[in-house]
Amino acid sequence: MHDLTRRDVLRGGAALASAATVGLSISRPAAAAPANLVDLKALYEAAKKEGEITYYASDNPTVSQRVVAAFNAKYPGIKVQIMRLASGPMAKRYATEAQAGNVVADVLQLADPVLIEDAYAKGWITDIDTLPEHAAWPAAFKSPHNAYIGLFPQTITFNTTLAKADDFANGWPDLLKPNLKGQIIIPDVRNSPGLMDWVCMLADIYGNDFVRRLGAQEIRWAPSAVPGTQMLAAGEAACLAPNMRQTSNQVIDKGAPLVDIDPLPTVGHESQITVSTKAPHPNGARLLVDFILSREGQEAYCKNVCASPRWNDIPGALKLPAEYRRANIPDALRRAPEMLSLLGLK
Repeated sequence: MHDLTRRDVLRGGAALASAATVGLSISRPAAAAPANLVDLKALYEAAKKEGEITYYASDNPTVSQRVVAAFNAKYPGIKVQIMRLASGPMAKRYATEAQAGNVVADVLQLADPVLIEDAYAKGWITDIDTLPEHAAWPAAFKSPHNAYIGLFPQTITFNTTLAKADDFANGWPDLLKPNLKGQIIIPDVRNSPGLMDWVCMLADIYGNDFVRRLGAQEIRWAPSAVPGTQMLAAGEAACLAPNMRQTSNQVIDKGAPLVDIDPLPTVGHESQITVSTKAPHPNGARLLVDFILSREGQEAYCKNVCASPRWNDIPGALKLPAEYRRANIPDALRRAPEMLSLLGLK
């Protein structure tokens, strides 16, 4: 990822300061919508001639699959190949391919604003602001070259055979309870800028000592939320924090004895989408992005897993908590060495 691995950046490597100065795309005023918006009928015809789209997506595969199914129902005749990796590995793969001039991804979706801005500066991704749905997207959730398509509030997930909802009635502060020592799974915060942002939120609200005491709770560190949720379902601990419904729902739907609660305040995983400058199938790429930004696309994307940045009445979509705090990934990267030290991590 960039010139360092993701873990190098989060551990405070040489590029940390420069990475921290990369501005989030939402920090800039959005430019006025271009007058020459794409004609979707013509775009569809051109996309059908290309015949396929490669969609790099960091989301739970069930989310991407239902989006593609809805897209194919509206725009038949285009094969969409989904490549799924978590945001960290996805960023590294995309950067490696782009640096080698071997662009595979037409569409890139992940929760990594630093990668998006770095990729734009290097010419790897291109403007999408001539798409009709992008032009209508809320200014706070887009730049000319990207759009935030889903906000995933972070949760606490607990195993009902080992804990109950009352154990977490106070939210995040309950993670310090003595009876939870050795019973907490946390996805390794060194592997994700979004998780580091969560740690920074805890420090901002409850103080650095809270983070230090959390690190002393004999944490069970998981590589990411997906294996962490599997560990939780197997009864290896009482709770997992933080988590997201796109991860927990996958195992809950299979009968796992897990329940999510919504601690307040909270931060979230904020998913973005963009198009490769050298996309092998540029028309299909733009058509898919425009669809995901449409109401139909948001209904498929957000159901039971996230809130839409554009609509608050999507059937089945989550409602964004009033005490939701926007992610600040550059700040989280800047503060990573201090947070890791408080947690007792290197």
